[in-house]
Amino acid sequence: MKIRAQVVVMAVVLGIAATAGAQPGTAFLEGHGGALIPVGHFNKEQNPGGAYSIAAGYEFTSFLDGLVEFTHSFNDTDDFHFRTTQFTARSDEVAQNFIVSTGPRINFASSDYPVRPYMVAQVGWYHFARFNSIEVNHVRILDDEDIDAVGLQGGLGIEGTILSVTEHRGDRYPLLDVTLGVEGVYHQTFIPNRPDKQMVTAMATLGFRF
Repeated sequence: MKIRAQVVVMAVVLGIAATAGAQPGTAFLEGHGGALIPVGHFNKEQNPGGAYSIAAGYEFTSFLDGLVEFTHSFNDTDDFHFRTTQFTARSDEVAQNFIVSTGPRINFASSDYPVRPYMVAQVGWYHFARFNSIEVNHVRILDDEDIDAVGLQGGLGIEGTILSVTEHRGDRYPLLDVTLGVEGVYHQTFIPNRPDKQMVTAMATLGFRF
């Protein structure tokens, strides 16, 4: 009984220590910039395009974060041109993709390490907005289409601390950490009665932990 009680006490102490170790970085904000790359069947609908995201999170322990993220991308499509002696048609289509996602981020190193690899696993709402401009004999006809979907995403990333701000020299816990990193995430969406869409986001990240 004494051994079991000691094990329980040690587990509680370790849990408190892990939580206390996370206190210096309990909240963070990040900005991401890079590209959204359609893959699979989705690659036939859109070309790779620029993307950015804004993320906010909370550090529950040194190895587990909760994250909410908004992503927006601009993806061009292949234009269509048709011309005869009496008929001219031109299609100019631009797509925008919007993603709101949430889920855990699992850190493979403690938050006080200068370099930290991590894994993300999230569920999200996806909105695909297509703005289509069609001209027939120089008369513009608009045909826009919006699609909503639910999707899953997972990926890997790595970040490193480039600046730590402390209140006093020699303090163990900083008031603010600034981080840089890179991240790659695969997205799988599920759309009823339509082909699912797959994509990859590749981003550089800038973060602030406080």
